[in-house]
Amino acid sequence: DNVNTLDTVKRDIKAEFAELLVPVMKGLELTLAARHDNYSGFGGTTNPKASLRFEASKNVMLRGSYSTGFRVPTFNQLYNGLTESTYAGKDLVDPKNCPSGKVDSTNPNCAAITPVIYTGGKPNLGPEESKQWTAGFVVDAGNGASVSVDWWSIRKSGTIQSLSLSDMVNNYGLFADRFIRNEAGAVVILDDRWINAGETVTKGVDINARISGKLGEGRWSAMLDGSYLLDKRSRLISSAPMGASEIGVFTRAGDLGLRWKHSLIGSYSQGDWSFTGVQRYSTGYKDAQLPGVANGSIVPANWQPNVGHYEIYDASVRYTGIKNLGVTFGIKNLFDKEPPFSAAYDGNTGAGSSWEPRVADPRLRSFTFTLDYKFF
Repeated sequence: DNVNTLDTVKRDIKAEFAELLVPVMKGLELTLAARHDNYSGFGGTTNPKASLRFEASKNVMLRGSYSTGFRVPTFNQLYNGLTESTYAGKDLVDPKNCPSGKVDSTNPNCAAITPVIYTGGKPNLGPEESKQWTAGFVVDAGNGASVSVDWWSIRKSGTIQSLSLSDMVNNYGLFADRFIRNEAGAVVILDDRWINAGETVTKGVDINARISGKLGEGRWSAMLDGSYLLDKRSRLISSAPMGASEIGVFTRAGDLGLRWKHSLIGSYSQGDWSFTGVQRYSTGYKDAQLPGVANGSIVPANWQPNVGHYEIYDASVRYTGIKNLGVTFGIKNLFDKEPPFSAAYDGNTGAGSSWEPRVADPRLRSFTFTLDYKFF
């Protein structure tokens, strides 16, 4: 890891933000905002936001917004050193000479190749940019009950990705320049470093529902906070067609396209005591495929193409009977559930190893104890 030492790099960041609230008419508010960021090495960018809030009635509120965004590459994506490693598998072919993408010992054009793989940072990476909008409503049903629903869309361009080898092989026409050849035309190097690639469009609905009431001498409450994906698609470069739906399909770029995920929280409080239980749930998805599995040359006997759903429960009890002092004891992953198995291992970041860190937590049942004291 000496090539990844980052103690000599630095970045200066400056930002200004302004916001204006305009009461257009009774019950209708318009908010205009703008933020300007300046990153050394990238220059400046200005991103606006406009939002509307309309109280249609005493119990119904409508809202919507539009904004743009900007994200520069991380230091690791820019400055990690070049790492060279020889591909050890026997399932990779030269896609220029072997359009089938499968190793065939009887066909010299489809012989297995073992090039050097380049990974690491790319100093000439550009920023990601985004455009997003939301539209929704909030209904207050009274007596502690309310529900909000918000539709949203996010379009990112210039997404920073590390392509899989199978993506490069299957889309050779788009990434031919990353297959570096010797004078004889043989592939000797595959450049798998970070690149700014294509676009991603994600659309979904966020749902929040709350309800509360009295039970005996205490009060109870429940809240559902969930997100449902309507669409998620991407293209590897801007000139390529938009790909198939990525909902429920593994991808290394950004978040996984889980169809549904939620937190369900229930609590009960009486006097100095309160109890809370939490369910965290996310649907399963089609797992990452290793190159040999993807092209059909290797299919392990026990291969499972899908990752199961993830569901864990937390619980806690809190006592506030001592003036200014709160004591909380909690249990995370109450039923000691292991994360569902995933074959995805990110060689660039070391993330995961039989589990997917963007979805699951490898820690099993654990206990927490918290003391908090208010001085004022």
